Amino acid sequence: MEEIVARVNNRIITKSEWEERGTFILRQVYQQYSGAELDRQLQQAQDTLLANMVTELLLLEKAQTLLDMDKVRKNLIEDFKKQQKITSDDELDKLLQQEKMTRTDLQEQLMRLSIPQEVINYEVKRKISVSEREIQDHYDEHHKEYETAPTVTFREIVLFYEDATRAEALSRAQGIVREWKGGADYVDLVKRYSEAGTKDSGGLLGPLPASDLHAGIAAAVFALQEGEVSDPIDTGRSFHLVRLENKTPKVVKTPAEVHDAIYDSVRLEKFRPRYDTYLRRLWKESQVEVMPKYKKFLVVSPLTAKSEPPPEPPPERP
Repeated sequence: MEEIVARVNNRIITKSEWEERGTFILRQVYQQYSGAELDRQLQQAQDTLLANMVTELLLLEKAQTLLDMDKVRKNLIEDFKKQQKITSDDELDKLLQQEKMTRTDLQEQLMRLSIPQEVINYEVKRKISVSEREIQDHYDEHHKEYETAPTVTFREIVLFYEDATRAEALSRAQGIVREWKGGADYVDLVKRYSEAGTKDSGGLLGPLPASDLHAGIAAAVFALQEGEVSDPIDTGRSFHLVRLENKTPKVVKTPAEVHDAIYDSVRLEKFRPRYDTYLRRLWKESQVEVMPKYKKFLVVSPLTAKSEPPPEPPPERP
């Protein structure tokens, strides 16, 4: 007989199932992440693997009382055939033979992938409502998230200096301003005098919000009209002369424009604690026994910490 990792009511998780799932999950993590994030994701996958398998079994069991499982199995197979563009049962059987799977194997795999989410949708998500008052309150509290900051596009001439050369650099900057006022082409002045890397692009920068600029430069350039050139701006290590090319105003999206996004956001905020509560209750009402040898792998569970909700988006709004 195969070694048992855990008993979940009348079902079991075997060592081979646990190892196979772990191998699959770790392979996915290695494909998606690297560096420090890879280490973090690997640790999280290992810490949650056993608890997730237990939760999956509990949700599959719960589905027996909520759903018409015969109909579900049939629909899952039909949906699979449509997704794979399989037109007949014979074609499906041929594919399964190539994959060394039976139709029952396919049904069980499809159920494991979809049924737990269906149960969560039925038991948790469909019971969450969001009022228009809540949408307006969320908009009022987070209105800055729906603002697009004003931006500027400009050209710059940059002259670097050290303490000993500051006066000389300022004099040169003032001379450049006089040349521009005398009719010199600004892009030509950039190419002749600028010492920054932007020289190669004619000094062009932007569009940029004020938050991305040195405070002194932002104050000066946002005060200009299109085509105007600033006086020398001292940043502490260089003088900048900027000419405004274009300015865009702040844009504030209306509640109507972001209504659906706020609806989903508020619904998700409500969903997370309800999801945690539902899983804790499901675990408490069930017989979950992890074999002593494997208890060290039950690091995170609904009874010890917040669970991570499934990644699928909320169901469509009613």
